[in-house]
Amino acid sequence: MNKTINKIRTFASEDNVSMLLGIVIVVLVGSLLFSYFKSVNKTGKLSNEAVSTEVVNKQTGYEVQTGDSLWTIAQKEYGSGYAWSQVYAANREVIGNNPSLLEKGTKIDLPKLEIKTVEYTVAAGDNLWNIAVKTCNNGYLWPAIAQNNKIANPNVIEAGQVLRISCN
Repeated sequence: MNKTINKIRTFASEDNVSMLLGIVIVVLVGSLLFSYFKSVNKTGKLSNEAVSTEVVNKQTGYEVQTGDSLWTIAQKEYGSGYAWSQVYAANREVIGNNPSLLEKGTKIDLPKLEIKTVEYTVAAGDNLWNIAVKTCNNGYLWPAIAQNNKIANPNVIEAGQVLRISCN
């Protein structure tokens, strides 16, 4: 009889320990999931950026020089070569169907552009593609971010580093 009582006590004790361990595991997994989703939402909210919009245009007209391309003109006048398509759109009738064929002496108009400039603080786990998507909704702008911020190796960015990003 004592053996039976001891077995019942042992079974009850093991059952209680198992249930307690199960509760601990559920609570631990739940808190880990909560922490994970909380951190994902933080990086996705863009709380680490300051946005400013500026109208950029130094002059209204430009005379094409030898060696100019729409990219180099946009780089000189707007600070970003990626504005070349807006320059082309404003001058399509003058330039023609091939934006890469510019003749020296051609006078083109430089449109006023609103350029969204963002100061973004790099968070742990960020890369330039994701930052470009978060700030400009265009991951393909990552090379411009690297170039404009003089990042020698685009695969190496540091948490806490502040990047100036122009979306255009």
